[in-house]
Amino acid sequence: MDIPDKLKDFRNFLYIVWKHLNLPDPTPIQYEIADYMQRGDRRAIIEGFRGVGKSWICSAYVVHQLLLDPRKNILVVSASKTRADDFSTFTLRLIHELPILGHLRPTDKQRFSKISFDVGPAPASHAPSVKSLGVTSQLTGSRADIIVADDIEVVGNSATQGMRDKLGEQVKEFDAIIKPEDETKVLFLGTPQCEDTIYNKLTERGYSKRIWTAKYVTAKTNQATYDGTVSAFCVDDEQAGSSTEPLRFSDIDLAER
Repeated sequence: MDIPDKLKDFRNFLYIVWKHLNLPDPTPIQYEIADYMQRGDRRAIIEGFRGVGKSWICSAYVVHQLLLDPRKNILVVSASKTRADDFSTFTLRLIHELPILGHLRPTDKQRFSKISFDVGPAPASHAPSVKSLGVTSQLTGSRADIIVADDIEVVGNSATQGMRDKLGEQVKEFDAIIKPEDETKVLFLGTPQCEDTIYNKLTERGYSKRIWTAKYVTAKTNQATYDGTVSAFCVDDEQAGSSTEPLRFSDIDLAER
């Protein structure tokens, strides 16, 4: 299938998905997150406030990657198997509902379930096009071009140092799962649950990190508190403390959260 040049930019595809879902146009932050997913480093962490839409954007990103190259194998990992399944179910729903993705729908002879499915043009492979697992599942044996770690750190698995150490060991398995190719990518999406978050440990292992905050922060705070990893969009000395997405979350709404 010949893909129009405009559709090769994930941000334009995201707009189409948002319109299909009857959502308002993507916000500047959502467009930034989308662009970081497609152009950011091969090992990246995306931290954002609850409600910014990280998981929905990433589901659209997974579909877009399969649109660009149906041969890819994508593994979705979450703290719980249920959340991972929800991610892949939403992804499959997009494939079935958007007319421009009709050719990606699984055929009768392909894998077709919410936890493991193929896309129509995918070649025969031991690995499905999309597979979802909980982080405590048996990850060994999986192979992927893209790994999406969606909210793998939650209160239930990061409350103690022992839990965080165990989680850290589990995600090290990703190195054995990811294919040894130039176009592979590992994306962590999440909101830190504690000061000693696993996401900080990942930066020590070479992962890049970008943070989108619910409120504007000062340049000084960005450097002192976040090591300069806050998106430039969210850094503004004059608007510090105000909502970065006022059309979706007012200052009053944020104060009540």
